Amino acid sequence: MRDGAAVRGRISKAGAFVLVLLLTGAGLLTYVGYQYYVSSHAKPALTVQNGDSVYMNYTGQYSNGQIFDTSMYSVAKNNATYSKGPGFVWRGNSSAYKPLQISNVGTGQVIAGMDSGIIGMHVNQTKFMVISFSQGYGPLNTSLLTYLHIFQNVTIEHTVTSARFISLTGQQPYSGMTFRDPFWHWNDTVMSAQNGTVVYQFTPRAGMVIYPYSFNSSTEPGYDGWPVTVAGINSSANGGLGYIMLRNDVTRQMVRSIGGQDQNATKFVVWSINSNGTVTLNFNRPVVGRTLEFTVTITYINNPTSGKSVGIAGYTVYAPVSQREL
Repeated sequence: MRDGAAVRGRISKAGAFVLVLLLTGAGLLTYVGYQYYVSSHAKPALTVQNGDSVYMNYTGQYSNGQIFDTSMYSVAKNNATYSKGPGFVWRGNSSAYKPLQISNVGTGQVIAGMDSGIIGMHVNQTKFMVISFSQGYGPLNTSLLTYLHIFQNVTIEHTVTSARFISLTGQQPYSGMTFRDPFWHWNDTVMSAQNGTVVYQFTPRAGMVIYPYSFNSSTEPGYDGWPVTVAGINSSANGGLGYIMLRNDVTRQMVRSIGGQDQNATKFVVWSINSNGTVTLNFNRPVVGRTLEFTVTITYINNPTSGKSVGIAGYTVYAPVSQREL
């Protein structure tokens, strides 16, 4: 009896051991199978190659974090999180913001750094790119740089034709007329207006602060100009024409972050503050001559050779590349 019980005990233990092995084996098989399932489905069906047609969402920013362009409405409308810099243009409602199409990757439809940077990406992959100016919009055209003295003298008295005066102010001139200067934003006074000639004088107050370079626009932020202080007035200097001494209160924080427009309504960016008491104004496009940062997400790939395509569900409308220059 005891021998039989011992045998049954050994058989039971052996059976339990075998069962454990079977269960363990089943678990291992299940684990291995699960691992294989995941890896096989994680492998992308297509990756971006030269010649492909691709759609993508993107956001472009300067190294200071300011956004200059995006395909995403959520980024465009959110100024609190995504500060906008010179070069950003508000396109309106959400329908204007769509993934960008490159119909033939590698053929220069976008800047070189992006054309090569998306190679190998798969759908729903996001990539952060840092693109030098040589692979972006090219070097600065130095002929489009000008220099403004931090302290500058502006002549008080001016003589123009009546036609020019009307063009500048939109008003008919008359002697004694007071009007707001269209650029400097202080008051001017007409001294004489006769025989097609108008003589007028600037009449600011010493100590007043003006914003002459501001370009107040709801569609193009980043051109707010800077404060200019009337530091002094000498009405007898300059051969009797007098001059106004102005101090341009440009700070280091404004460099490459803010711009304005000149008296010809041409936009520029504050590019540098120089040790010789001048400020460099850059009239190139704001993206030229700069290292740029892009965050790109691929939403669709089509390979014309194989005919295969893959995309994120829900992205059915796209903006042609011709509408956006990247």
